[in-house]
Amino acid sequence: MRRELPLLQKKPGVSLVLSGGATKAFYFHIGVLKVLDLENISSIVGTSAGAVAGTLVASGVEADALVASLYQKSVYVPRIDTVVKRLTAAMVFQPAFGHMASQGAHTLFAGLRMMLTLPTVHRGDVVSEILDRLILSQRHAPSFFNASELENLMRALLPSDDFHDTPIDLYVTATSLDEHKRAVFNAHVDYDDGVNAFMTDVPLHRAVLASSAVPGMFEPVKIKDRYYIDGEVRQTLSMDIGLALADTVICSHTYHPLYMSNGETVRDEGWYNIVKQSVHIALYERILGWRDVYEQQFPEKRMIWIEPDPEDREFFLAPEFSFRPELQRRLVESGERAAHRALDKAFART
Repeated sequence: MRRELPLLQKKPGVSLVLSGGATKAFYFHIGVLKVLDLENISSIVGTSAGAVAGTLVASGVEADALVASLYQKSVYVPRIDTVVKRLTAAMVFQPAFGHMASQGAHTLFAGLRMMLTLPTVHRGDVVSEILDRLILSQRHAPSFFNASELENLMRALLPSDDFHDTPIDLYVTATSLDEHKRAVFNAHVDYDDGVNAFMTDVPLHRAVLASSAVPGMFEPVKIKDRYYIDGEVRQTLSMDIGLALADTVICSHTYHPLYMSNGETVRDEGWYNIVKQSVHIALYERILGWRDVYEQQFPEKRMIWIEPDPEDREFFLAPEFSFRPELQRRLVESGERAAHRALDKAFART
């Protein structure tokens, strides 16, 4: 059975699908966008970091302007008559002091209660009791960071808050927190098939905020009495949307595991990178599974997959959230190299 979205209208040109992956993916995508001929891009499907990058480009901000902002505090973009500021940690990580205070108080109270009841559990599993109490007390803060500054930034950057006004058709995905459903914010189709909820009347900045709401870090975003979180929780890469929109689809993602040789191992890179490698293995396996499905179901479509060099140790070890200009520039360069590599491979087959 073909995985299709029949209400979406195919257009001439190329559909570009951009993954999430924090600021690391954002700058990788900028490198990819520098290489691509945007004149041929008829639609962009973005999630999380890909939604931020895709929305800016679909709205008229050129990739070169985003790169220039790495070298300067701000860059004027005459095409949309706005100023693009350099992305900083202060713009993204605004502590949610109210949430943190509430959660801290409840955790402290749970700890005090635990201390008072310790004599009654001294013959039992004390460690298990402590962990249970600690976990059960973590119900009073939806997030640790406030996304209001990011919301204000998107509002200031975008020449219009309406999906209908973007020069390139834009589709932003999010995940419904309380339903098994993907939300797709756009300008063209409005329907709910029980699996996908397409919406045309959501402000652009609000859609991007919902798509970027990383669970635990940022509070779920309320839209039409429903809460939404990062779009890739529900579906890693929305290639099915891109395939419905064009005969050629380019997908850019950063979820490739690191492949090491000569006796080297990720084990020696510490617990954080072991966890990262494990997550990337799981996500990449998911991507490969859907890739096989799409290539079998849509043999008439041309799919180009842009992903990091699996042996690029520096890229893999780079922090997911980094705001150091020199590292950001290297991530952009990684995206450029990956795009050239994928395009050269694709055109070599034609």
